[in-house]
Amino acid sequence: MKNPIRILFISDKEDDTTSAVKELEKAGFNIVCERVGTKKTLREALDKKTWDCILEEFSTPSLSMYDVISELQKSSLDIPVIVISAVTGAETAVAAIKAGARNYVMKNNLKVLPQVVTQELQEADVRKEKWTAKESLFLDVNMLWSLLDKMQGTVYIKDTQCRRIYCNAAEIKFTGYNSEEEVLGKTDQELVSGISGKNRYHDDLNLLESGIPIINREEEYTDVNGKICWHISSKIPIRNEQGVVTGILGYGYDITNYKLTESTFKRNEQTLRTQNQEYQVLNKEYLALNDELRESINRHQRTNAELVVERNRAEEAYKLKSEFLANMSHEIRTPLNTILGFAGFLKDEDLRKENTVEYLEMIESSSLQLMTVINDILEISKIEAGQLTISEGIVNINTLLKAVHQQFKNQANQKNLNLVYNPHPSTENLSTITDETRVRQILCNLVDNALKFTESGSIEFGCSKEGNYLSFFVRDTGVGIAPEYHPIVFKPFRTIETTPSNKYRGNGLGLSIAKTLVEKLGGNLTMTSEQSKGSTFTFTIPCITSPQAETGPGKVQGTSVHKDWNNHVVLVVEDEMYNYSYIEKVLTATNIRIIHAWDGQEAIDLVIKHPEISLVLMDIKMPVMDGYAATRKIKELRPQLPIIAQTAFAFSEDKEKALNTGFDNYLTKPTNHDYMIDMIGSYIK
Repeated sequence: MKNPIRILFISDKEDDTTSAVKELEKAGFNIVCERVGTKKTLREALDKKTWDCILEEFSTPSLSMYDVISELQKSSLDIPVIVISAVTGAETAVAAIKAGARNYVMKNNLKVLPQVVTQELQEADVRKEKWTAKESLFLDVNMLWSLLDKMQGTVYIKDTQCRRIYCNAAEIKFTGYNSEEEVLGKTDQELVSGISGKNRYHDDLNLLESGIPIINREEEYTDVNGKICWHISSKIPIRNEQGVVTGILGYGYDITNYKLTESTFKRNEQTLRTQNQEYQVLNKEYLALNDELRESINRHQRTNAELVVERNRAEEAYKLKSEFLANMSHEIRTPLNTILGFAGFLKDEDLRKENTVEYLEMIESSSLQLMTVINDILEISKIEAGQLTISEGIVNINTLLKAVHQQFKNQANQKNLNLVYNPHPSTENLSTITDETRVRQILCNLVDNALKFTESGSIEFGCSKEGNYLSFFVRDTGVGIAPEYHPIVFKPFRTIETTPSNKYRGNGLGLSIAKTLVEKLGGNLTMTSEQSKGSTFTFTIPCITSPQAETGPGKVQGTSVHKDWNNHVVLVVEDEMYNYSYIEKVLTATNIRIIHAWDGQEAIDLVIKHPEISLVLMDIKMPVMDGYAATRKIKELRPQLPIIAQTAFAFSEDKEKALNTGFDNYLTKPTNHDYMIDMIGSYIK
């Protein structure tokens, strides 16, 4: 076997160890081993190295099976223990298994040892993969609930008794209550007074019985404080795998202000009609004022026309956002259904390894799809709030394009598409001053869009220098866009039905975000497309050349070469245990020594105590002391110590703030493990 197998032998006899090693090496194993015989030497061995398997001589007098299992439990280690014994009989084997051993081999039958070791190593790998998948699932579900709670629209879930089991902050506020505890576990009949509460409760009962959804229905009712409110409400049934209705998902918008505006408009309209009639009666008596009255009438008519236009615009905006909400529910629930479904399958202890890998790939793909939806929602919110910012820096064009190609090549391979990156001579060794995050975001949106709408053929992208501008392009051989849809392709909340089945999903935000970002960077985004032949998107940005080198300190070059950092120490500052466990798992293969701090103050203390620390991975948001304050203090103590921020704050202004604080580089959660290794490798050798 190519990779060495690290085996810890527990025995007081050198001969036992030698016999076992010979059998394993005869079977082709590459063995790295160590023998211990006491609790102290066992503890030291577990602390200083990582072991794949433990072989224990059952009759070792100074170190029993129970002692070994106890030490493993203290360290939270899942290392398979295989007992080797000269004692025959089922009672000895049962005692070993009850004590915590994974398997049992007789000394006079060591020829089966390679097969037993192989089996236990495979089962250990499966257990680790399942645990990693559960951690990823937990983070994605928490992120979804956080997103729902921050939405402006109302969202709730009810059980089969019509009782709320979840509601977001907007729903609590709309019902007039102050806390979640006042609302959960109650029906609309209990929460809403009068006939409207009874009607809403009966609607829920009918939906649970019939399974027929209620979409965009306008409702009026009085909240707990006696205030009359209006609401556009939609309710859809939640079904289990057998199709049985198990609950209700409700969502909607508070349109109270819209209704009040509409009422005011009608009163104004009636006032105008009354005034017009009065002007006509007085017309004969005030001929001298005729011109002035005519102008007054025209002025009112123009005002009325403008109000009609504004009302139409408001209705169109309301319709688009309602459709967007329904579409977004689909975009969120589709990958979430895949994640929850296949995560459930992973609980099956009899699941084959090849199925485990397949299910994990599906979970990972759906998690990335869910992350894209979340990022688009956050980005369009910043754009609508006028909070979009640009953070300029030196960007190497070819390095950026290679990173985009690396990001999407696996997705293209899964669809049997040829993803082509064509470097142009004019951009060789070319760097420009722009916002790297935003340019990469634009390219990723366009390439992702091309992958979504291309079933066969190729996707090509690249960049060339044209005068004082850089011209980027993304070209595909996909379904193309019909001419009638060209005027609206860059508008937000717009999705285009490219086929009668409309099988290409999308949230209607990607191209709108890309166009806004290009214009913010001082460029222009255009499109040419022919239905059934493909599309080409081209955008330009100013080329501000820089004499500085294309790859300076801290630039991640990207490499898949295995790292061996056993002579380095990294300090991981992270207050979330699951996040730390992920980082620890990523770094284990590099043999680097890891020190963990729970907050910024503990990180400072450990830097002082351990001068051998080579690099710091620093979270931003932590108790006691945050990452910004801790980094400033550490840089005062050791200015040359590399510190990399790793945080869920994902916008470009967050990165700029971190770099200005003193961080050497920046990792955004969720973090790609290869990218993390490459970035760390740019600071330590």
